[in-house]
Amino acid sequence: MLNDFNSVPTRTSSFNEDTQAKKAGVNDHKLKDFGYGNYQLTKTDISYIAYGACFLGSGGGGSIGLALLFIEKMLNDADIMTYVNPNDLIADKNIAFIALLGSPGKMFEGYGQTAALNAFLEMNAYLAQSGDEPLSYLIPVEMGAINTLIPFIISAHQGVAVINGDPCGRAAPEMSMNLFNIHNLQLNPVILTSDTAPSGRYQKTIVRVYDAEDTEHQARKFARSNNNLAAKACYPMRGSDLNCLSEPNRAKFFQWTVGLAWNLGRNLSVSKNYHEFLGFLNSFTLSSHILFEGRITDKEERNISGFDAGKVTVSNERETIFIYYKNESLLAWNATRKCLVAMGPDSINFLTLKDAQPLSNADINSNPEQNPKNIALGTEIGIIGLCAFEKLQHAKLVSLFLTNIQETLTAFPEDRVIIPERYIPLSNLMAAYTK
Repeated sequence: MLNDFNSVPTRTSSFNEDTQAKKAGVNDHKLKDFGYGNYQLTKTDISYIAYGACFLGSGGGGSIGLALLFIEKMLNDADIMTYVNPNDLIADKNIAFIALLGSPGKMFEGYGQTAALNAFLEMNAYLAQSGDEPLSYLIPVEMGAINTLIPFIISAHQGVAVINGDPCGRAAPEMSMNLFNIHNLQLNPVILTSDTAPSGRYQKTIVRVYDAEDTEHQARKFARSNNNLAAKACYPMRGSDLNCLSEPNRAKFFQWTVGLAWNLGRNLSVSKNYHEFLGFLNSFTLSSHILFEGRITDKEERNISGFDAGKVTVSNERETIFIYYKNESLLAWNATRKCLVAMGPDSINFLTLKDAQPLSNADINSNPEQNPKNIALGTEIGIIGLCAFEKLQHAKLVSLFLTNIQETLTAFPEDRVIIPERYIPLSNLMAAYTK
């Protein structure tokens, strides 16, 4: 069996030894950005973040059931994790992002618990060989139950701080679909690692890639040779590259998204009330719309270039809607009216009507013996659309979303869905859809 994550030695924080961290208080959910400074978070807080990030992930970013299993297995009640706000990054401290990718099925079997930590340690080793200091900050690769969680697990065991932000603003099918790539930030080196074997050893490779697309290719190739799982560490930067006291840095990533996930996840976890949550969601600057409410009647998957491409069917007594996804939900189509309802980069998010549980496409009709948050066919859900952040509507990102949408729809030719040639914002679609 794989080595237990909790058997790894821990070290104290290196990010800012002299700064007194503030603990998240009972009323901090009222602060959209948690206030200012560096915050200490508990295991309960991390579960809030996982729930909120799952909702923000547009059906992707990892299974919420798997995230909760990871939290239970890899975090202790006494663990303290720290995150730092974007304006407080220390200029000469090192940053990277670390992501986990691969088969959810393998992860449910207990794999994938050490690969990300191995990537972190290898990036630190690379920095040391270069005469540099170790990592002080990690940034989540995206909003999603798993990849938003991973930096906090490392924070608990290695003392680094997690930045309150991410470069995607949601979950996305490909690594190229992030603001770091759009702004041509330094990607290399890319470090790929496997899980730790019972022998205590793991596989690793350091590659120099051409671009984010090449990174995706190299990572998936490495994963196929290592139990269909891998972690990657890349985008080594300094605090000065992302500190948002510098105006140009604000364009490079989405600020405050981890705090947003905490706020949303706390409400979801505490209230467990669908309508109460929608009211709470409306208190934020996010523009949201109820796209549809009904029962999940079917889920069908077809493999596209190594991705799980699929269609979730949701119906009520009047209409049926199809949600097409490539890991992440990309397009909603009303099969009764024969019209487009929503499309990426706008987000298409799921909540159960009964108890406001957020869910990903991976949670729907999964193995209930493995996934404690399996969503069975027949479950009543609400489909909530979130208008994309302005930075997500960058022309290059829109083009990448269109390419992925078109590729996904071609896998379902029998549905005869009209393939969009341009991005139509959710607010425009809703103006016509609700008439």
